Amino acid sequence: MVLAGGGVVRAGAQDELRTLAVALRAPVLSTFGGKGAFGWDHPLSGQSWLEDRYSTEFLEDADALLVVGSGLGELSTNYRTFAPRGRVIHIDADAGVLGANHPALGIHADARVALAALAERVPPREADGRAEAAVADLLARVRQRLDDQDLDIERRVLADVRAALPPGTPSFWDMTILGYWAWSAWNPDDAPMHSAQGAGGLGFGLPAALGSAAATGGPALAVSGDGGAMYGLAELATAVQHELDVTWLVVDDGGYGILREYLTGAFGQTTATELARPDFAALAAAFGVPATVSSVDTLRADVAAAFAAPGPHVVVLPAQQRLFAPTHLEE
Repeated sequence: MVLAGGGVVRAGAQDELRTLAVALRAPVLSTFGGKGAFGWDHPLSGQSWLEDRYSTEFLEDADALLVVGSGLGELSTNYRTFAPRGRVIHIDADAGVLGANHPALGIHADARVALAALAERVPPREADGRAEAAVADLLARVRQRLDDQDLDIERRVLADVRAALPPGTPSFWDMTILGYWAWSAWNPDDAPMHSAQGAGGLGFGLPAALGSAAATGGPALAVSGDGGAMYGLAELATAVQHELDVTWLVVDDGGYGILREYLTGAFGQTTATELARPDFAALAAAFGVPATVSSVDTLRADVAAAFAAPGPHVVVLPAQQRLFAPTHLEE
């Protein structure tokens, strides 16, 4: 099996990874930072449900696991519950991460160069359908776990945001419940995803999206919760002054939603997570930015309409979201 990290994306090694995986008939899972390293709907793609125990066990069962461009940190190892039983082969451009968290045969190399060299030397295996069947079974079990948790609204909201994006539009995600969903469930094909994953940086979404729009001249999506949004409200002035084509989706759930979930789950109550906050639509209007107060039923159309008009736009979704149940606590 292959675990593809952000180093594959940064090296532009997607073609080399696909060539090698197909030759080996090897399932590929992507880390959150590695989203876009491998085709989301490819028959060998186990996607990136790395916070799900089924995916952790799937990787653990590999007789040989090729890790490319990932340091195998906390999130990529399901909060360090990952315990591989087979041989780990670790490729990374940073020699310091090789074998740092798990014993491995370390290869200090750029992902693209290393994957191309391996693809030239590895004899192709005959396609017998076993790898594809194993991947399909994995994804079916993940879906069933979600189905059992009554999370239809959350899955629909993320799917509607994805469907509303113009092709090729990058998205930039704050540390918010919808962002945590996106780590696992966002289809990055023709919709690159960037987040503050690993750094825990509130307020990342809007300024990062503005930087993208300024650099490329194209549209960008920023997604924040109400707590994260208040770290960067002044950047609305930047969006207006430079006429940047950024749509900012603010999910207003009344506070620090993920902390509310964690505290309620652990202690049965929450403490100091509820926030005084502005009327985000009125605040955007005060900057001269068009704003739409959306709903779960109208979100897809509202986000699409925001992108259809030039310049900045704010879409506010007043809704509480739930995160899927963590599985690392079972360990």
